[in-house]
Amino acid sequence: MKHVLIVQTLVKQYRVSFFEKLYQALYLEGIKLTVAYGDPTQKELQKSDNVELNSEVGLQVKNYWFFKDKILYQPLEPEIKRADLIIVEQASRHIINYILLVLSAFQLKKVAFWGHGWDRQAEQANFQEWVKLKVINRVDWWFAYTEGTAQYLREHHVPQNTITVVQNSIDTQEFKQDILSIRSDEITAIKTQYHLKDKDKIGLFCGGLYSNKHWKFLIESAQIIQKEIPNFKLFILGDGPDREQLENKVSPYSWIYYVGSQFDRQKALYFSLADVFLIPGLVGLAILDAFVAGLPVITTDLPIHSPEIEYLNSGLNGLITEHNLEKYAQAVTNLMRDDDFYLQLKSGALMAAKQYTIDKMVNNFKTGIVKCLSY
Repeated sequence: MKHVLIVQTLVKQYRVSFFEKLYQALYLEGIKLTVAYGDPTQKELQKSDNVELNSEVGLQVKNYWFFKDKILYQPLEPEIKRADLIIVEQASRHIINYILLVLSAFQLKKVAFWGHGWDRQAEQANFQEWVKLKVINRVDWWFAYTEGTAQYLREHHVPQNTITVVQNSIDTQEFKQDILSIRSDEITAIKTQYHLKDKDKIGLFCGGLYSNKHWKFLIESAQIIQKEIPNFKLFILGDGPDREQLENKVSPYSWIYYVGSQFDRQKALYFSLADVFLIPGLVGLAILDAFVAGLPVITTDLPIHSPEIEYLNSGLNGLITEHNLEKYAQAVTNLMRDDDFYLQLKSGALMAAKQYTIDKMVNNFKTGIVKCLSY
């Protein structure tokens, strides 16, 4: 039986389903998967979204951090020796990556990168990005998040036949079931709780509260929208380092409701209540939750978006405007006044939810692994 080792710094909750499904899919192909991961730093622990994998799939090792968490070493020599293919994060701070690059160069091990291609949130070119670019085509295979990542790799001389586009996703099936299970009396109850009327237009933001999300832009644009549409309401879900600032910012506005982090059916209830998903800043995997709920996603044209921004087809399942308060607010206002266009985008969002699924990601990843092992 062939052995594949995936190395992760740590494991986030949203990745558990993917690793478990990939384990099963590879097992049916006669391939044994092990996901090695380390323990979170104190900073990561505060996010409360780190988990452990079951021992059949995962192998927890100790993370050794140096230079104030800038360099990471994970003791994985026995696992690397056993593996036929090692898949690592495209990360310049991981010592194990450079050891593996040497092994790959001498054809002693097959090594693959899994990543974005480049750091979209980097404010300017830095040494880490320079290193990543230097070694970008020094591995045997690439698992690219999206087609945009694959295009970037091709432009930097990574052979097309060694790239697998995995179509990065999360398991939204449980959230979909939560959405479908919301009853009309629950919607009525939450409308009563917030003194909402049936004709009110509801915008929803759900995500981390930090600067790249441009939550200040969201609130300022919402004020413009509310002047045009007096029955507009905004719900903000999430938490983060800017929470206190946000609470102070929205306190004067009775039509803006900050409700903190919400999970499971309670989160589904707010998504069911909303008409549009407003996220003018960084768009990531949250776009898939919005699509599952049939919410058009409205964002702005920024270079910091995660690769999943490629799933937003402006005019079909959402809108992308200039990063301009008036133009963003006008786009939201126009959409809320145009029922036909709104229903078109809502239908497009639901169709996109069927296209970007965890099962398709698992199948893409499995196919890439099988091809790499036989390459």
